[in-house]
Amino acid sequence: MKSIIDEVRAEAENSAAVDSTFFLSSQNERNDVHNVHHVHQQENTQEIDKIELEKHLATVESIIERAKENPGLYASTEFTDAAKFIREVDDEVWIRCRVKIKREKPSGVLLSEIDDATRPDSEIGGERNVAAALIKLVVDRCELFYDKNARDAFVTITGDNVTLKVGSMDFSEWLSFAYYKDSGHSSASEGAIKQASCTLSGLCKFEGKSERVFMRAAKHEETGAYYLFMGDEKNRVVEITPTGWRMVDKSPVKFWKPSSSVALPEPVDGGDVNKLWEFCNIPEEYRLLVLAWLLECYRVDTPFPVLELNGVMGSAKSTTESQLRTLVDPSTSNLRPAPKNVEDIFVCAGNNHMVAYENLSYLPAKWQDAFCTIATGGGAGGRALFTNGEEFLIEVKRPIVINGIPSLITAQDLTERSIHLELPRVERYLCEGDLQKGFDAALPEIFGGLLDLFVKTLAKLPEVKTSGRERMVDFCRLGEAMAQSMSYEAGAFTDLYNENRKDSVIRSIESSPVASAILEMAEESAFDTVFHGTYKELLDKLTPHKGGDSEGWPKSEKGLSNALKRNIPALQEADVLVLPERGKQQNKKGRTVTIKKAGVHGVRCVHDSAKTISKEKKSSELADDGRPF
Repeated sequence: MKSIIDEVRAEAENSAAVDSTFFLSSQNERNDVHNVHHVHQQENTQEIDKIELEKHLATVESIIERAKENPGLYASTEFTDAAKFIREVDDEVWIRCRVKIKREKPSGVLLSEIDDATRPDSEIGGERNVAAALIKLVVDRCELFYDKNARDAFVTITGDNVTLKVGSMDFSEWLSFAYYKDSGHSSASEGAIKQASCTLSGLCKFEGKSERVFMRAAKHEETGAYYLFMGDEKNRVVEITPTGWRMVDKSPVKFWKPSSSVALPEPVDGGDVNKLWEFCNIPEEYRLLVLAWLLECYRVDTPFPVLELNGVMGSAKSTTESQLRTLVDPSTSNLRPAPKNVEDIFVCAGNNHMVAYENLSYLPAKWQDAFCTIATGGGAGGRALFTNGEEFLIEVKRPIVINGIPSLITAQDLTERSIHLELPRVERYLCEGDLQKGFDAALPEIFGGLLDLFVKTLAKLPEVKTSGRERMVDFCRLGEAMAQSMSYEAGAFTDLYNENRKDSVIRSIESSPVASAILEMAEESAFDTVFHGTYKELLDKLTPHKGGDSEGWPKSEKGLSNALKRNIPALQEADVLVLPERGKQQNKKGRTVTIKKAGVHGVRCVHDSAKTISKEKKSSELADDGRPF
């Protein structure tokens, strides 16, 4: 392979030949002693620079080869000094070096770090001056503060009512534009903006005030009012209290707008929320649940239930999900495909008020655990970029909606936090463009009607009491207040919610081979005490009931114990009690467990329902390849 030095030498020889020809043709014009002396000086300087350039090029070439086995050489003084010299005297040669470094370097060595380490001192000095000017610009024009919950630095541009996250793309673009206008059309480099952002983050943290920053929905702690960020050009908010709602130009709480966020529709007084059902395929028996879920998305002070939409091909799952999100947190991409990993889920939650995925085939256990954490509030951490020991944290609490053909939620803890809806197949289809046009036209009335309903619900909420036995008690209480404000009888929403939750429990039992085997064994038993003995004995006794699913079947007593722990709440809903015994009650042969019936008829009824659901599930597992209506 031809080296960079060979390429440079060849170019230098060609250049020298051209210079020589030019010199001979014009020597009569430059024939005086002074000019000849000047020309000799210039040639000598160029010769020295050429020798130095070749020397440093040889150093870089050598390190590129040796660094394949020893990547640390890219951080050596020998390399950085040589690279700095090349960058200072010849940009074209450096570009060639950089291309070769990118091609030959080990994957763990970042090219951006090499660029930073080898930047010439003249550029660094200039960047420092620009960075200082950028910092001064922000300090003079903005209010600086820090959100301890999100661990992020923010600025609010004075007079513009705009809040930006320091270091975000929107912040960098605004800062570049402001500097361009202030400096007489000069541009700030990426390095200067990065350097200024780092300093500004420190200023926000150590000199700015601490203040909560929200994305789409917020609650004012002092007044108790709820606020929805419109995300429009004026950065207005909707203020909602038990006495009414109104548009406000300047919010008393801080909001920031992610780059993918889109403005909410302009609400209309006296709107009609029932128009929503013309554009969403929600059966009438589920509509109270959906309305309560939408209202709960506006409350950031309570846990969020997870909404799961299932149905066969052509049941308008994705269309319905997209329309619902538009009323809460519209985005340039309302629905996302399946994430690659748990980290992607938390990154999505960190940049959207609502997490929405479509056309999922299954939910791995790790994803279900992540959804639980996000819906009720929690965080995830990982190694911070460019560090060895620093941890980067994302702490969030967000509403979640997902859709798919099969039932996706199987984990017990997520089942207890979810609302499951089976959507019927659409009988009549409309052109998607016409459907969207009609929905856009109706949005102001739908959104206004939803806000009116939220006001009535907040007014009714203090009067409503619940049993406290519900898993999502805050959501159940809100839904009960909403239903009563709509003239439903007390307890109507609670009954509907409990029925939906019990159906979800049955589905989760059906998805667990161990739980299904326990139910089948309990149904066949003529005694209230179905089993008493060790886990090994129980595993042997359950084997005839395991059916054809051997993949999820436990291989040991420990695996059986773990499977039972996950399904104890669901089995209890099905009137089967699993009672692990501890301490002195343990058998010398190992840990023991007792399984009892809480009611023979309850067990049989639930088990039959589980079998029915299993048949329906198998018949509905088709491919969804289109959007309905």
